[in-house]
Amino acid sequence: MAPEGRAKSYLRSAFLNIYNLSLLGGALVASAATGEYVLGAAAVGLEAVWLLFGPDFKPFRRAVDKADREEREKADRARVDKLMESLPERDWQRAKALDELRREIERDMQQNPSFQAILLQSELDKLSQLHQSFVHLANACARAETYLSALDPRELERQLKAQEAITQKMTDPQVRELAQKNIDVIRKRQTTITEIENFLARARGQMNLIENSVRLLRDQALTMTSPNQLGEQLDDLLTGVEALQASTKETEAIFSGTAGIAPISPISSEQVSAGPSGSRVRG
Repeated sequence: MAPEGRAKSYLRSAFLNIYNLSLLGGALVASAATGEYVLGAAAVGLEAVWLLFGPDFKPFRRAVDKADREEREKADRARVDKLMESLPERDWQRAKALDELRREIERDMQQNPSFQAILLQSELDKLSQLHQSFVHLANACARAETYLSALDPRELERQLKAQEAITQKMTDPQVRELAQKNIDVIRKRQTTITEIENFLARARGQMNLIENSVRLLRDQALTMTSPNQLGEQLDDLLTGVEALQASTKETEAIFSGTAGIAPISPISSEQVSAGPSGSRVRG
């Protein structure tokens, strides 16, 4: 039995079906135009019978499922294509080659007479999901690399040492407090950089694993005897991708949370040596 939400989807599709609306509307219009209200009552009765039993017909459900799947695939493809437009050339070529491998595997599996179409489709959907995940990871890697390329860890370390020197040499409590706040922010930025670098290494490794695994599946496609053989390998890959996608969300949150932090301009060593004198400090 279908879940409640899915049952409602079948019922809605049964009512909003273009043929159903056309027949029902035509019958009601004809009834109103001719005054034959028995015709209208019969149309409403038949509509009730259709809505009661129609959504449970397996052929109807398969047609609805196919239409829903095609709509989702179209929306997913549009999102993936948009993401691919922003990829660096090398990653774009890799994503394109992976999609071509996916299509070749689908073709070979569909031509295998020992596979049932219904069972095969769910495994092919996983293959499409894997390609989408690859593109999402490539996009996240590109963002991470762009973010890291704009940073200079050595400059952050220099700033950190300058602020630490202030806390040791200055006697003004407010100056020491501000220096400590700067130290806290710089250390948070250093932690952020490390987290992004770790994510980048994991994401690149997962992308390589996806490519190598799909190539292996391509080699094995013609000799598989069951869609389950394909599904088991894809499930393992998707499990790893899903775990990494959680890190992707965390990394995107890091981008959002730190993108607005401007580099800290530390007090120079000359200013530290000057101490709390009357000399002016440049802003």
